[in-house]
Amino acid sequence: MSPKIDLKDRKILFELDKNARISYAQIGKKVGLSTEVVHYRIKRFEEKGIITNYHTSINFCKLGLTHFKICLKFNGIDLKTEENYYKKIKQISEVIWIAKCRGEWDCIISCTVNNLYGLDKIKDTIISIGNKYISKKAISILVKSNTLPRNFFIKKQRTEYNELKEYSPLKVDEMDLKILRILSINSRLSVVEIAKEAKTTVKIVTTRISKLVKEKVVNSFRLVIDYDKLGISLFKTFIYLKDPNEERIKLLWDKLKLNPNVIHNLKVIGEWDLEPEFEFENKDDFQKTIQSLMNEFSDIIQRISVINILKEYKYTFFNK
Repeated sequence: MSPKIDLKDRKILFELDKNARISYAQIGKKVGLSTEVVHYRIKRFEEKGIITNYHTSINFCKLGLTHFKICLKFNGIDLKTEENYYKKIKQISEVIWIAKCRGEWDCIISCTVNNLYGLDKIKDTIISIGNKYISKKAISILVKSNTLPRNFFIKKQRTEYNELKEYSPLKVDEMDLKILRILSINSRLSVVEIAKEAKTTVKIVTTRISKLVKEKVVNSFRLVIDYDKLGISLFKTFIYLKDPNEERIKLLWDKLKLNPNVIHNLKVIGEWDLEPEFEFENKDDFQKTIQSLMNEFSDIIQRISVINILKEYKYTFFNK
C-alpha cells in the first residue's frame, strides 16, 4: 500500500469497508481519533480519488433475481472499438458490472435477471453487439457467495465471516426497491438525503434500511477504491474442480473465507466451480497463495485460472 497511507488511515478504510454507513464519531472511537480528524481523512481519500464510491452489496436471491456473468475473449479489436463496445453494453439496464481484464478473458460482464429466459435474452444481446470481435465466451450462474471485509488493510487474519445461506425470495414493495436503488449509487448517503430523494420520511427510511439488513437483502455497505492509487492488484480466479467431493469442497470454501485477502467468494454453475476474488499489495504473495491452494487441494482442483482486473466501466450492483 502507498507509503502515504499510515496505520490510522488503514484502520479508517477497514472500518468503512466493514460498514460504509458508519458515522465519523463511531470510526473515531474505534481507531483512536477525533471525529473532526476522521472526517478530514475520509474527505482527503475522496478528493484524491482513493475512495471512488460507496456501494451496497445485495443478496439477489432474496429479491428473486438470478445473477450471472459473461466472460469474453476478443479477437482483433482496437482500443477505440473496445471502448465503444463497453459504452453500448453499459446502457443495458440488466448489466450491473463491466470490467476490462488481462489473462484468459478480456472482459467480464455481470448481470441480474428475473429468470432463465431473461438470462438467455440478455446474453444474446451482449454477444450480438460484439459478434464481430468476440472469439470465445463463457457463462457462470451464481449459486452462493460471501462478501468479506478487507482484513489485509490492517494485516489481520480473518477469524469469522457471515455465511450467506440459501434464502427464499422476500416480498418487497416499491419503496424498498427505491431505497435500494439510491443506496446502490451511494451507500453513505444520510437518511435525510435518502428520504428527500425517495420522497418519504426519515423514519420510514430508517425502518426500511434496518429491515433490509435484518432480512439479509443487504449483505453489506462497502468501499469502492482506486486500486492503482493504493498500490493494490485485484485478481479474479476461476477454480476448476475435478472431484466434487462435498467434504473437501467445504474445506476449500472455508479456507478461502478465512483468507484476509479474499474479498468475494463465489460458488457458480458453469465451466468452472468457484470464483474467489483476491486483493493483494504484493503480487508474489498472491502467487504463493494460489500455489498453496493447489498443493493442499490437488486432489479436487484441476486447475486455477487467473485474470487481473484492469478497469471497471460500470459498478452499480442493483438495477431492479
